[in-house]
Amino acid sequence: MAYSSSSVEAFGTEDDKIVVEAHKRFEYCEQWEAQARVNFEYDYKFANGDSVNMFQWDDWVVGDRMINERPCLTINKTMQHNLQIVNDGKQNKPGVKIAPVGDTASYEAAQIYMEICRHIEYVSNAENIYDNAMEFAVNGGFGYWRVTTEYVNDRSFDQDIIIKRVKDPRSVYLDPDINEIDGSDANFGFIVTNKPKDLYDAEYPDFKDVGGSDSFAGYTSSWINREHIRVAEYYRKINKKDHYIKFTLPETQEEIEAYLSELDADAKSYFKALKASEKQLPYDQRSYMEREVVRGDIEWFKIAGNTIIDRGTWLGKYIPIVRVIGRETVIDGILDRVSHTRALLDPQRIYNINSSANVEYGALQSKSPITAPMSAIEGFEEYYKTANSVNHSFLPYNNYDEDGNKLDRPERMSPPQPGLAYVEQMKIAQNEMMMVSGQYQAQMGENENAKSGVAINARQRQGDRATYHWIDGLSIATRLTGKILIDLIPKVYTSKRIMQIEAKDGSIINLTVDPEAQQAFQKLLPDGEQPTQSDPSIINIIFNPNVGHYAVQADNGPNYATRRQEAFNALTQIAAQNKEFMGIAGDILWRVADFPEAQLLAQRWRRVIPPNITGDAPNPQLTEAMQQASDKMEQQLAIIAKQQQELADKGREFDIKERELELKEKVAGHEAVVDAVKEIREDFRALTDRVVALGNAGPIITPDQVQPLIKQAVEEALANGHNFGEAADFSVGNATELNDDLKEPPTEDAQLAPDGNFYVPNPEGGHLMVEHG
Repeated sequence: MAYSSSSVEAFGTEDDKIVVEAHKRFEYCEQWEAQARVNFEYDYKFANGDSVNMFQWDDWVVGDRMINERPCLTINKTMQHNLQIVNDGKQNKPGVKIAPVGDTASYEAAQIYMEICRHIEYVSNAENIYDNAMEFAVNGGFGYWRVTTEYVNDRSFDQDIIIKRVKDPRSVYLDPDINEIDGSDANFGFIVTNKPKDLYDAEYPDFKDVGGSDSFAGYTSSWINREHIRVAEYYRKINKKDHYIKFTLPETQEEIEAYLSELDADAKSYFKALKASEKQLPYDQRSYMEREVVRGDIEWFKIAGNTIIDRGTWLGKYIPIVRVIGRETVIDGILDRVSHTRALLDPQRIYNINSSANVEYGALQSKSPITAPMSAIEGFEEYYKTANSVNHSFLPYNNYDEDGNKLDRPERMSPPQPGLAYVEQMKIAQNEMMMVSGQYQAQMGENENAKSGVAINARQRQGDRATYHWIDGLSIATRLTGKILIDLIPKVYTSKRIMQIEAKDGSIINLTVDPEAQQAFQKLLPDGEQPTQSDPSIINIIFNPNVGHYAVQADNGPNYATRRQEAFNALTQIAAQNKEFMGIAGDILWRVADFPEAQLLAQRWRRVIPPNITGDAPNPQLTEAMQQASDKMEQQLAIIAKQQQELADKGREFDIKERELELKEKVAGHEAVVDAVKEIREDFRALTDRVVALGNAGPIITPDQVQPLIKQAVEEALANGHNFGEAADFSVGNATELNDDLKEPPTEDAQLAPDGNFYVPNPEGGHLMVEHG
């Protein structure tokens, strides 16, 4: 069940108080419902009376008639009157209808709530449970079912909501002080079972001693005896006062800081000050509002005798016991729940008594005898002795006596006559049963004077109105069940889970219940495509039951299957009268059909119907608007592309200019290198000339003589500011950049060699290599 179960420990005085409270409340319920339960037992037995159990005859009457060998016939017409209501409820089962309330709720989410409720009913076999409770109510006066929860399986902590049957309505007791007709405001309730001691010991071996303490004096006689131990599930609502506060946060920084400082110290002081400062303002202008609310928490206990053997907390806010009643009265302080059987008791008794008397009257009459003069049958006595037991082909007689006088022929007397008074009383009793029940011959399937369909339907509607309070009672119970379910669903489905649900129209919903989803309802399209009406594929939906508030009401119309059949019949008649119907709505006709492959036929038929009729064709206005938007977008894209091209062209122009500047700088650097080389060559040329001049001026000069001269020339060159290393590095570096970046020769007359280096013409002859890299 949906309980936060705790282990059973040694109970103290607090548990004794709970047990005493339960015993007192149970005694209060017993006293309040005592007469109603006696009447329930009598009515229920009477409705199910037959020739074996003799429930429609009082014991003293049966004993007296049996002693005198008088018949006690049971012609149970009451059950047929009751079954008219029960079976009408089966054909037109009320359903749960959920409507969104508030801004955060949505119609789609309300539909999903309805589908989840239908799924819970389907899994619980709720239709049979409702029928069973309805049958108890019609026959005896009241019926019950309950809502509980069970674990999904043995290896899961997730729970499912289940609707369960109450096998015996007399095992349920609800708060006598309820005011709501559906009992939703009950503060406590019991579901009790009186178990034989041996069965109890086998089921609860750890709690064989349930006598309890001395606190239970005076409250144990009906709970524990030599043969039975009462085990009761006890629900009680604990009302706790709370405050609902609504306020607007401050806006300025100073107010926020003041609020936070007060909140850290004592939030109530801030609220009190805010409330006092706005006391004179209208409600719609206040930034702080507060009111007192009552929150009802429901506790659950399992009590055996005088001992609590299990306990927990029910997650919902309603006592999960649902009752079905048709008519409830309180006269002179005595409660009674009137069954449909009650009004039929006396007419049924009259019918049974007169039917039995009529049979008895006929049985006491002899068979029809034969009268004849003795002379007429003289010699034929054996024929007439067996005339009432043997089927003779003829009966001879004497036509004349011995003197020749003509004799009268033998004649049979009149046969036994039925008791006309009894038959008349049976007719009266049958009419009285129809009058007190409001169910007449047309509704019972019998012939009457009303011959036209309109007249018969009018009489049937008259009977439906007379018994509608039973259908309404079932609707009230169904509505409370819906309220319990939508209250439980957000509290039970607290973790993400996937459910596959078959909707009432036959489609399959893959439902993901996600309490963390941002929206109450989100529909996922399969494979990113929009599903069409002709393709009822599986629908994927994400649902958050915590978003929004929803109201419940009962749908009292026929169930979906009945309405589907009615729709098929109506559409078939229209198609027979209108030849064009199948060309515009044939798919709808096949969609509501129930024969195999009807849905496939509906899909194929839809392809034949023009798309402008089915709604699959695009909206002309929407198409035109989309085309205009597309054209406008293309124009904008063309403008953007042109602007991008212009920007790209300008960017390339700026790059070219930047390259030109870099090239000029590099060429200028190269010219400086060339000038430096020329200057160095001039210095070497001067040095060479001096060496040559020295050689021409005298005898042959040895290398030892030349070396001081070269050294002197170099020193002079260095003294003039020539740095051969820097010049070489500068020239090679710039040449490398030119080769790598521009891939162009450093001067117009430079030549590119196969080795990848440039060679610049030397003014003195030959070339100067500018090394690449």
